[in-house]
Amino acid sequence: MRSSRWTPAILVALLVLGLAIAGCGGGRLTLGGAASATGNDINPVARQQLANGGTLRWPLPGFPPNFNDHELDGPGIENDSVLGALLPRPFTIDATGVLAVNKEYFESVELTSTEPKQVVTYRINPKAVWYDGTPITVVDFQAQWKALGGSNPAFRVASTQGYDTVENVAAGRDDREVVVTFKTNYADWRALFDMLYPASTNTDPNVFNTGWKRQPLTTAGPFKLASLNQTTKTITLVRNEKWWGRPAKLERIIYRVMNPDAQVDALANGEIDFIDVGADLNRFQRAQAIQGVTVRRAGASNFVNITINGMSEVLTDVRVRRALAMGIDRGRIAQALIAPLGVAPAPLGNHIFLANQTGYQDNSSDVGRYNPQQATALLDEAGWRLHDGVRTKDGKELTVRYVIPAQITVEEQTAELVQGMLSKIGVKLSIETLPLNEFQNFISSGNFDLTAFVLIGTPFPISSSKSFYVNPRRGPDGQLDIQQNYARVGSDEIDRLFDQATAELDPAKAVQLANEIDARIWQEVHSLALYQRPDIVATNTNLANFGAFGIASKTYEDIGFLVMPKP
Repeated sequence: MRSSRWTPAILVALLVLGLAIAGCGGGRLTLGGAASATGNDINPVARQQLANGGTLRWPLPGFPPNFNDHELDGPGIENDSVLGALLPRPFTIDATGVLAVNKEYFESVELTSTEPKQVVTYRINPKAVWYDGTPITVVDFQAQWKALGGSNPAFRVASTQGYDTVENVAAGRDDREVVVTFKTNYADWRALFDMLYPASTNTDPNVFNTGWKRQPLTTAGPFKLASLNQTTKTITLVRNEKWWGRPAKLERIIYRVMNPDAQVDALANGEIDFIDVGADLNRFQRAQAIQGVTVRRAGASNFVNITINGMSEVLTDVRVRRALAMGIDRGRIAQALIAPLGVAPAPLGNHIFLANQTGYQDNSSDVGRYNPQQATALLDEAGWRLHDGVRTKDGKELTVRYVIPAQITVEEQTAELVQGMLSKIGVKLSIETLPLNEFQNFISSGNFDLTAFVLIGTPFPISSSKSFYVNPRRGPDGQLDIQQNYARVGSDEIDRLFDQATAELDPAKAVQLANEIDARIWQEVHSLALYQRPDIVATNTNLANFGAFGIASKTYEDIGFLVMPKP
């Protein structure tokens, strides 16, 4: 349950999933849009009915580049899968979109004041400690605020969102009470300090940036690190004997990096316990046929987009970006890729809200409407003239590089569809496939023209999308600060509206501002939202409290097997 996250291809980044309604008090909170969600499908079973022990074999599409989830390269589904078993999070969220204070770590988390300034008070569970026995205290909160607040550029942060609105973090009646005072209102205050790292990580930029690069340095969760092998790309967690909460039902979790296209065979052979089917028809059909496997579905909480690099030499002209968008038939892509899964193949018209959320409206306008004739006119206007089927300008062909991770079928299918569509308007699309471990470096450095992401929902709204659309700016050292805006497209007006929306405590007004932002994102042609992706997971039928989670958070200590698996 993070406020920002991205990871390549079938895993990829994050976006907002619901609108947190601000108000005094703590405890449970229903998110906007939750009523229209379809819950989750995780084979829920009471803990006492589960076997005590067993190993969950968890496939990862890539190895986490940095186990500091707040460092620029850290956010990703791979990290979330591992760190969710290790690090504190203030809130849990259920399948209906209800937030609750995570009692393993906090006795209470409350919005205690809105006048004259917004104040949030955390009361830490007195049992909560880091693995070395150090209590979790206000010192950890202070260090994380200072590291992520943006005041020290030496910290390579993924996002300053929310932390940059904090004025002070201080102890309350003792060091187990944390009082956070804000400079300006921040509607999504519940997104802060998720995940929480020890002060030792956040006080030294070198430790923050590289200290967690090879492995997690500590735990305060139901599991701990037992081993990590960079060569075989495996991570093994075992029960944390110092965990103060309900003991984990599983004895261990083994994460193993595995090519997504190899995962179905591995599931059929009993080598792993589940796969994310995603929007891959072949994976879906094959998984359904595997004995001892159940295909589980949840309400979709993510969408696919094509990110357009606005700083690419051929795409700096917004007319060219707009032409590419109009030359791509989003409806045809959705029809080809998700209709066979039984999902309505409707193009998505919003970068911030999903189609089944309160606040959703289609802001795509002419940019998202397939119109090859208008695309042709825009390219002509931009000086790209058609010659022998390919457009040229100043003797150079209009060639666009579409970078995708290798051996992911749905990505290859999308790229080939786009290639055929753009050829009709005279644009040559060069498809470049990269190993997963190289893909992220290309995207972070801007070494692409087009690429694809899946934006994965969080329970926090507008704030969780801000780092993807913030206007890139150069720092004092001349380096471009993009946060997570890999398109490198933005505007001062979008930034201004985000500032307003994230400070707005009235949900209806925040939704209105969010849709104004989204309309501008479409007009800037930052990215092309394609379709809302189904959440389909194929799991070992013997596995309980695990599957298609939808928006719900995972309770790692409750995951287990109905019957102890054979060794």
